[in-house]
Amino acid sequence: MLASPTIPTQRPTPNVATMMTTSPVSPSTTKPYDIVAAAEALLEDAKRLAATIDQGGDDIPLRRKLAQSARTFAVEASHPIEAVKDEWVTASDIAVWSLLSSWKAFDLIPVTSPGYITVSDLSLKLNADEALVTRLINHLIATSKLSPGPVPNSVSHSRLSPLYMSTNPVSDLAIIAVGNGFKAFFQWPEYFSRYGRREPPGQTHTPFSFAWGHPELPPWEVKALFPEYSGAFKRAMQAKNIFGGDIPITGEGALYDVSWVGSKRTTVARDGRGLRPKIVDVGGGMGQLLKELLGNVEGLAPQECVLQDRPDVIAAVERLNDGGLEGVRVMSHDFHDAQVVKGAWVYVLRRILLDYSDALAVNILKQVAEALPDDDGEARALIVELKLFEGINPPQNTHVDLVMFNLGGKLRNEKMYRALVEKAGLRVVKYHVRAGDPHCVVECAKA
Repeated sequence: MLASPTIPTQRPTPNVATMMTTSPVSPSTTKPYDIVAAAEALLEDAKRLAATIDQGGDDIPLRRKLAQSARTFAVEASHPIEAVKDEWVTASDIAVWSLLSSWKAFDLIPVTSPGYITVSDLSLKLNADEALVTRLINHLIATSKLSPGPVPNSVSHSRLSPLYMSTNPVSDLAIIAVGNGFKAFFQWPEYFSRYGRREPPGQTHTPFSFAWGHPELPPWEVKALFPEYSGAFKRAMQAKNIFGGDIPITGEGALYDVSWVGSKRTTVARDGRGLRPKIVDVGGGMGQLLKELLGNVEGLAPQECVLQDRPDVIAAVERLNDGGLEGVRVMSHDFHDAQVVKGAWVYVLRRILLDYSDALAVNILKQVAEALPDDDGEARALIVELKLFEGINPPQNTHVDLVMFNLGGKLRNEKMYRALVEKAGLRVVKYHVRAGDPHCVVECAKA
């Protein structure tokens, strides 16, 4: 255990009255925010979005741009201390909807007629004190997460609140956002005081494990101790539409198209065990990627595919008995250990490395590097991940990066990936990205 860091000398308490009447000094290199130009740009984007909606369409990228611009505008238009106070409101907002979600309170608000419930009836259904529920509901109405009902002391759904109903897959994602993120975020001061101001170097003593009371265990073992949370996590992972898609690696929408592997000539595996594998999905979960590939890659046979994951995941795959994976070689494998399937044409690591520190990520890649054939320059290792953007990142990406920090991992940019790949005995053939896309595919070959 590292010694606690030296605590900096305490700064004098700022005079709030002075803060309210003076503005912070901006660095001379910072370009002043043009609030009028920003408002005009917001109006133009709002008109474009409204016109699209009027025509029966939608524009998700434009919505995202408009919302982010509006958030920036709100901060810049606010007095600095009011902007900071808004962050405090967000914290209480998270606390309230998280609590009500765990009580399944959103499920009790009618979606259809009459479309509302009195706070008194809601309290009875929750077996909770009405005064408490009133305070919680009042806050979510104040932040527009809920809407006031048509009769006094009643509540209705807002545009957003149905997402918190237990039947909506987003509700599982919200549970994970709290459990993987905010539960640990609010314990950072104690965590860093105990373990030092550094990134967690291994799979244990992560902020997540610390926050859940089991710092000596890696995150996935901690989750297994809490079946309800573990179930929500597994459901969230399967809701691929919530995560912005499964990062396809075939077809026109792919950053990298692996379809070429279907045309490779089938040969006997070097170990004599059937056909030489074309695709090994390392840490492939329930086999979603391989089902996608088998449905889209001409010439790819199930017998040429290998699905690897932890024993509990593989057991779940075998229990499910998914017909889409019939014929696929399914096997337990720890990707921290030597890769047992040698000489495949493609090894895919999708959403794997972001869970791990640099040292552990290098070791995972080393196992793949050693399994790649020495005499086939076309063989590839594909790292398919969310990425850090170059320069200033979108806030959602930096948020994900901090959540991954809690779990002992991180998002990475091109420079960071190249450093990992080179240490592992691989070389980057190409770093596949496109403007605005938060994903990347790092195409690697044996060094």
